[in-house]
Amino acid sequence: MEKASTKFLYRAYSRLGRLGFWKKNKFSMAGNFLIYALILTACLGLDTFRSMVYQLFSLLFSVFAVSAILSFKAPKGLFAKRILPEYTTAGTPVSYTILVENRTNRLKKGFEIRERFSSPIPSLEAFANTREPHEHLRNPWDRKLKVQRWQWLIHQKKNAVVTRRPVPTVPPKSRVAVRGELTPLNRGYIHLNGFTFLKKEPLGFMRAFYHTTSEARLLVLPRRYNVPALDLPGSRKHHTGGIALTSKIGNSDEFISLREYRPGDPMRLIHWKSLAKTGKLIIRENRDEHFVRHALILDTYAPEGAAQGFETAVSLAASYVSKLVTGESLLDLFFAGNRIYHYASGRGLLGNKKIIEILALIQPTTESSFAPVSRAVLKYRQLLSGCVLIFNCLDSERLDFLNTLKANGIATVAFLVADTNAASPGAPVHLVDPGNIQASLNKAGQIP
Repeated sequence: MEKASTKFLYRAYSRLGRLGFWKKNKFSMAGNFLIYALILTACLGLDTFRSMVYQLFSLLFSVFAVSAILSFKAPKGLFAKRILPEYTTAGTPVSYTILVENRTNRLKKGFEIRERFSSPIPSLEAFANTREPHEHLRNPWDRKLKVQRWQWLIHQKKNAVVTRRPVPTVPPKSRVAVRGELTPLNRGYIHLNGFTFLKKEPLGFMRAFYHTTSEARLLVLPRRYNVPALDLPGSRKHHTGGIALTSKIGNSDEFISLREYRPGDPMRLIHWKSLAKTGKLIIRENRDEHFVRHALILDTYAPEGAAQGFETAVSLAASYVSKLVTGESLLDLFFAGNRIYHYASGRGLLGNKKIIEILALIQPTTESSFAPVSRAVLKYRQLLSGCVLIFNCLDSERLDFLNTLKANGIATVAFLVADTNAASPGAPVHLVDPGNIQASLNKAGQIP
């Protein structure tokens, strides 16, 4: 019974949603006013013997019918492609160029253009199984109809806001440039399916429109905030094999000199050209370095209803990647997914932009265990100068890991993304409220 009602609601909401998208393209603001006027006059003019409102209804309906006929066929012939930037940032409007081409022998004027995205209609599986945050707090009627769940799923899939842009007059067999603009709402990829060309009919109540295909995608980086400076000066630590050790197993390829083979030297360091010339085993000597190395540990476990908190944690991580990666230090990013991920950035390795791109696509996990991440980080405890930890919850396992880092002499700064009641007083973390992020960060910066 529950499955049948969910399928019925899904079909009804899907049809209403598609009708709403069509109506948004079809009717202008004046057209929407005409529809409301038609409904009002129809209700007031039911009794034709006591009211003359029905005559106004007849006039409005005639205008509506003529407008519908004039907008029935769309004058096609325009095509478009876009020139997008490499990436943008969530919440920041981005401008780009749309090249509109007229492939006909007629002048094209009076058109508007709008980006067309992949459908925001969620799948039946998502509608049936995905609960909106705090849905359990709603009244039984709302939980049964699932209207708020549908609206939340639509909002989750809607990744950008765009407006219609006017197209200048396009001469025959030529093209013009139109300035496009969109505002990304969430990190990740925005999938652009094509364009919708619209043109108002002479009365101005409705539009004729048609779609063209032009697929592309734009990477949206996480939001960044003004994070407080961290007291993580650390100390330079000896890294056998130099900076290349951070990106692969084994010693560095930073060459210093050649020497004769000694028992115990790895075979992969044999200099084969010298062996061919001298007949003796010659070893390459590589440079050992001392440098500061920090770890940024992102807890990807997101408890139910903590989607906003997880996005805040990712944005906080991206903010510190931008701040910590310099030419004088290295930064290791650790997080968990279907396996443990470890990326190193800094001099000679990945740049901070590449790390932020990785964060743009990271997804939350439902596995609450923190042990795999802690084991991966503790392998490098002899090399780390400091750690930045970003948690979405704080339990005994995470507290033990935090204390282990401190016991190994590693300077740590920990953040907990949650409301003010999530951590017990005296917990060694800075609270970051997802609803008031910048103020929480400013407060954390004032704590000595």
